[in-house]
Order: sequence, then C-alpha cells, then structure tokens
Amino acid sequence: MRWLDHALQQLLSSRGYWAVCIALFGENAGLPLPGESTLMLASFYAHKHSGLHIQWIVLAGIATCILGDNLGYFVGHRYGDRLIQWSEKHLPIDEQDVEAGRDLIKRHGGMAAFSARFIFGLRTIFGPLAGSLGMDWRRFLKYNVLGAIAWVCTMAFVGYGIANAFQSMLGYLEKASWSIAGGIFLAGYLFWRHYKHSRARAS
Repeated sequence: MRWLDHALQQLLSSRGYWAVCIALFGENAGLPLPGESTLMLASFYAHKHSGLHIQWIVLAGIATCILGDNLGYFVGHRYGDRLIQWSEKHLPIDEQDVEAGRDLIKRHGGMAAFSARFIFGLRTIFGPLAGSLGMDWRRFLKYNVLGAIAWVCTMAFVGYGIANAFQSMLGYLEKASWSIAGGIFLAGYLFWRHYKHSRARAS
C-alpha cells in the first residue's frame, strides 16, 4: 500500500480539496476510488499543513458524498433493469437475491441507506443499488444526507484528532484494514444469508 500512500500524498499536495472531492464523488457514484483513505489522510494533513483546513474538508466531503450517491441512484434508476440483468449473468446473484434486496429496501431502506455509508464496499454500490431496486428517492435522499454528515464528520475528525499519534495514517489503516474488512464482510454475508432464507421460508 506504500504506492497508494505516496500517490495520495502527491495528489493532496497538488490538488488539495479537489482531490478529496473527486475521490469521494467517484466512490459514492459507484467507482472503486479510495474515498475513505483520501478523506482521512486529508484530515490528517490538515492538522500539520496550513494548505488544508478541516472545516472545508468536512463541508466539501459532505457535499460531494451527497452528489455522488445521488448520481449513482439516478444511474441505477435509469438503467436498473440492465444492471440487474448484467449482475445476474456475471455475478453470483439470482432472482431470489434481487427480490430479497427489494424487500430489504422496502422494509429497512432508510436505515440501510444510513448504515451503508459506514460499510466498505456497500458505500460504493448502495446508490446504484437503491435506484435499481426502486427505493423512493425522497426517502433515499433524507437518510443519505444524514449518513453523509455522520460519516464525513466521523472519518474527518478521527483523522484530524489522532494526527499527532501516528506519522502515517495509511500505515495504521493498512495494519487494521484487512481484519476490519474481513469481519465486516463476514457479518454482512451471514446477515444476508439469514435474511434471504428467512424470507424464503416465510413466502
């Protein structure tokens, strides 16, 4: 991950807030960009460099997260059928998964939209997924805004607050990321299996 550390340092040094905006906008629109790492590293640098200020990082981060997620939602809403068909053909997803996803969004869409912000991977795909599966946009927007505010503030102030304790935020994240990501993936997978099978037994 040293190459990523170096690349993000160079990008933040030369582009500053634009780097934060592009990374967060792209990640939330559905692209595999390192939005979380960029946000935390920018907040880390804001403690030590006068070129970046935490308040502007937070405001820019919230705005671009909301815009990116809504772009992803409308892409999913516009091309939902094609995305679902492509997913069923190329990914381990079947009609039962799609119907369970629709039911989950219908029953718990607001909380899912809020919580997805804090889950690596799901944060990237939730906007297109919600649009594809027909979640009401006003409900999506409400919880998406709340989730963006909570997530950006949490990540930014964590990065800013522990800047003195670590020389490289990415070095710390690298040590913890695999175990955290593995635990989140396992918990999400077990929850999804339980939810899908419970719904199948009930129908």
